[in-house]
Amino acid sequence: MKRLSLFWKVYLGFLLALFLSLVVNEIFFTIEKSRQTFQPPEELRRLLTWSASVLADDVRLLLEQGDEAAAGSLLAHAETASGVEVSLLPPGERNAATVQNRPGVVAVEIPVATSGGTYALSAEFSLFRSRPPFPPRHWWMFLVPMGIGALLCLVLVRHIVSPIIALREAAVRLGVGDLKARAGEQVTSRGDHIADLGRAFDGMAERIQELLTSQHRLMGDISHELRSPLQRLDVALTLARKGCSAEAAEYLDRAGRDAERMNEMVGQILALSHAELYPRAPLGAPVDLRAMLEEIAEDARFEGAREEKTATATIMPGTTELHGDDQLLRSAVENVVRNALRATPPGGKVEMRAELRGEEIVVTVRDQGPGVPEKELTRIFRPFYRLDASRDRKSGGTGLGLAIAERAVRRHGGTIAARNAPFGGLVVEIALPLRRAPGTP
Repeated sequence: MKRLSLFWKVYLGFLLALFLSLVVNEIFFTIEKSRQTFQPPEELRRLLTWSASVLADDVRLLLEQGDEAAAGSLLAHAETASGVEVSLLPPGERNAATVQNRPGVVAVEIPVATSGGTYALSAEFSLFRSRPPFPPRHWWMFLVPMGIGALLCLVLVRHIVSPIIALREAAVRLGVGDLKARAGEQVTSRGDHIADLGRAFDGMAERIQELLTSQHRLMGDISHELRSPLQRLDVALTLARKGCSAEAAEYLDRAGRDAERMNEMVGQILALSHAELYPRAPLGAPVDLRAMLEEIAEDARFEGAREEKTATATIMPGTTELHGDDQLLRSAVENVVRNALRATPPGGKVEMRAELRGEEIVVTVRDQGPGVPEKELTRIFRPFYRLDASRDRKSGGTGLGLAIAERAVRRHGGTIAARNAPFGGLVVEIALPLRRAPGTP
């Protein structure tokens, strides 16, 4: 069965809400008009006139006999038995209510002629027992059609907006790296334009997942296959250095450095592929952040000793309660520190600082290099991205360190960002959410 498109759902929905509002308003208007114009049937009036005439004859006989008490008792008994309100008016008086045209009320007046004068027997019968035939119209009755229309519009808007919200949430999850995010049956089973959009989104997500997965696996496979020839090359270079001349040894050393650099790049590519293929990390064991940062600072001082570069680590209180993957976090901070160490000029310093900010632990790494152009700050975390300044291939970087750090931080639910320091240098901030051990409040 073909379903209505989104256009017709919106159009017919609002048309139905308007139609029902008008129908309810017309019903109230008809009731009000009927209440003002309703009159009992003429047969009822003739019947009441005949009954009142019979009663008037009996009353006249009693009045001629001078027994007014008996006449009053007769009227009371007749009123109780028939439900008709009757009253006997003295000569010269008339009941003003009987001459009024009231909805749902039948009233007659019968003259009772006696030797003492002409009395008037008033008889009044209400079809609704003294209640109006229709409820009176109040101001709040106008809210009824408005409420019905508002309710129908609410249902229609919810029917339209709910799948759009679900589709937006799926797009957000896909954007942050959840390749399994899909629109779901709530969106794709509707049979309108939104369902078409949901199916197109799911198809796009499937294709993106397939492409990225195959790309990362290919990168990992190639990098893994390169490890063996690089290892054999390293062994061959070591053997070639034995007994060679000084000039040949220099060339062999240069080839060895290039091979070592290539081996390092292969390792980083493998780490990046692993981080892309498995974007979610388990909670992990407690991480000794103080010991980690101190060890990284010590390694950085050792690597920068030749150019008299130094590294310091400042750990503020309250920054030890962190859980995650120790190796991934160490890799993230190490790559940021090594990047800072390469950018720092000889005699410069790299500063690390860890502090607690709300529900996050923030690790800040600052160098004394030339900084990064503002428009490049968000791009330096892309794989193989290099700048044209000092942070390029000549500085020994492969363009993968910050990309690996970004993936590792993201796996822990954190964020990483870079900014230029006011007096020179680049500041990289790693914000990690506090994670307690399982079972702790």
